[in-house]
Amino acid sequence: MSFVILAGLVTGTAAQENERSSGPVNLNMKKNKSVAEGSSQPLEIPMKQQTPVDLAGKVVSGFTWISPPFSSVVTSESTYALKATVNSEENIRFINLFRNGQFVRNIIPPVPTIRQMLIDEPMDLQLGSNSLKVEAVTVTGKKTESTVEVVYDISSAKFYALIIAVEDYHDQAISDLDEPVKDATRFRQLINSQYTFDEENIRFLKNPSKAEIIGTLHQMRTEVTPEDNLLIYYAGHGIWDEEMKTGYWLPCDASRDNPVDWLPNTDLTNYLNVLKTKHTLLIADACFSGGIFKTRAAFNNIMSVEKLYRLVSRKAMTSGTLNEVPDKSVFIQYLIKRLEENNRKYLSSEQLFSSMREAVINNSPNIPQYGTIQNVGDEGGDFIFIRRN
Repeated sequence: MSFVILAGLVTGTAAQENERSSGPVNLNMKKNKSVAEGSSQPLEIPMKQQTPVDLAGKVVSGFTWISPPFSSVVTSESTYALKATVNSEENIRFINLFRNGQFVRNIIPPVPTIRQMLIDEPMDLQLGSNSLKVEAVTVTGKKTESTVEVVYDISSAKFYALIIAVEDYHDQAISDLDEPVKDATRFRQLINSQYTFDEENIRFLKNPSKAEIIGTLHQMRTEVTPEDNLLIYYAGHGIWDEEMKTGYWLPCDASRDNPVDWLPNTDLTNYLNVLKTKHTLLIADACFSGGIFKTRAAFNNIMSVEKLYRLVSRKAMTSGTLNEVPDKSVFIQYLIKRLEENNRKYLSSEQLFSSMREAVINNSPNIPQYGTIQNVGDEGGDFIFIRRN
């Protein structure tokens, strides 16, 4: 909270009297030598009467809005910074802030002789339309107010997706798959058409090498912002090294007998740590277990969508802990099915996982997992899928 005190200028009158001289006086105030020194006739110096000027001018009572710059704006953030200049003909006693008709708090000027103030106040928003009113009350009880509308709509945020599908392997010792690219294509079309993932924000890597995956993640560091959301989807072979306690994804150039081109969990979590998004969700139809999860889902989250979206999240859901993915993935099939059937405007990743978990267990040897990715900045929120209108 900050204030800027604008001080008025003190005005006064300038009274000037006629001066007399023994001779005409130039602007340099020297005598004119053309006049006889001994002249006894006094000459008057003409002086224009000066009118008092009020340099400060009259203060006009009212508000000048800085943020928002318009009477109605839309934001994807749960907090909005109100900025406005308040002008009053009288000293301001205090400022009241209201949201949707409810008093939020007041601001007391640091000194009692302020008539102009700059308000810079963060306001928490409720999902939907928020009527934000600023009311200035003077020392005599006069009130001046102004209201703006700020619409909190999380669907206005950017949703990025990195979709990775590997089914053709260079190493003959690694069996090829038939379904990952087809499943990933279907998933991509689904989130683009039914959810708020715009075409230009979706990256689709088909049969990429390790260098291509790392290069894309590195490039996305300059694209996503702390206000954006990121979904990373991987379908392909995965390996769990029990001795190393590390899981790996196998890009197309992976070799069965040389791990140099395997993509370890540690590399992925390092990028998840530097990709400063609002929410990141990892969906992996491959081995991605062990130390990556800080907690498993408790399925008792009753927080509102506003609360879940406000808190930063880093979550993951995986198909299980098998060393290799079955070519026909039950996990991906139910993931897509539940997203297609969903009729909610807002669907959290935990709700999505909970809706498909039993079906995956009952129809495959896998036990899917869901939880918080450890040590990458999760604050207890969740990734929210938002259906298009």
